[in-house]
Amino acid sequence: MTGPEDGGGGGPGGASARDPASRRVYLRSLPDALVPGRHSIGARRRTAQLQRFLQPLERVAREALPIEGKVQLLVAATRDWRRLSSYPYGLPFARTTPEMVSLVVAADYPPRLTARFDELLLRASRSGVRAPGDIREFLDLLLGHEWGHAAANRAGLRTRVKWFDELMATYLFAQALRAAGADGTLARLAAWAELQTAATAEERSALDGFEYPRGKMPFARMLWYQGVFTERAVALSAERGWDFPRALTGRLPAADRGELARALVEVEPGFKPWFVVFAPEDDDLRVGGAPEAGERA
Repeated sequence: MTGPEDGGGGGPGGASARDPASRRVYLRSLPDALVPGRHSIGARRRTAQLQRFLQPLERVAREALPIEGKVQLLVAATRDWRRLSSYPYGLPFARTTPEMVSLVVAADYPPRLTARFDELLLRASRSGVRAPGDIREFLDLLLGHEWGHAAANRAGLRTRVKWFDELMATYLFAQALRAAGADGTLARLAAWAELQTAATAEERSALDGFEYPRGKMPFARMLWYQGVFTERAVALSAERGWDFPRALTGRLPAADRGELARALVEVEPGFKPWFVVFAPEDDDLRVGGAPEAGERA
């Protein structure tokens, strides 16, 4: 999931335009060569824990992909979060500037946020799928997804076609977990995706529906899309590993859905039948934003 400020570039001006952590807020530093951290008062321990989670992901990705630029972790309590962003407190997001990508994560998860998932958990249970853990674990895994956005942005794998960028972010997260030997975390990521799709099956929609208007998309539908993307990313990473993003480097058209669909099918033919997931029950392979290879968009 991404926030409204995901990928936003820095505006004109001085340091405050380049680094969101310098905007009217003081965050304490927790240095690290791979993922430097900054945090609110009382969040040092959580920052260190999240650094340990992100460090192996960053390490293996840097070894495998042409990643340029830095990433930093910002762990903010409510008051500091509001000074950093207008995005509602709780869900992590990534913000890109010319100098770095900042991963912004909450120091804790407020009850009003965790309560939003109660209905999801209930629906999944009725479908015979139990949650693999506490919902806070799922929210922490979203930080790995946002790290995937940061990796994609810095490796030239961002297209601004939103559904693909979401898929690629999760792919890089899943593949980094696999390469780092974090098989248990990868299995739990897959289990949470199964829960998402089981609980939201009635939200099945066309691929174009993920593009706009993002801010008005029902919460359950967003979870369905993200669950489908995660299931595809985990399965494909087991087959293709780092070869898939490497094959796409330099071949991705920016913000052209038709060209993107053709490029994906050329690199990985398995995408052609996968697009059917998003087709209406009475439709064929031609789903929104994804014409068949060789067909003019």
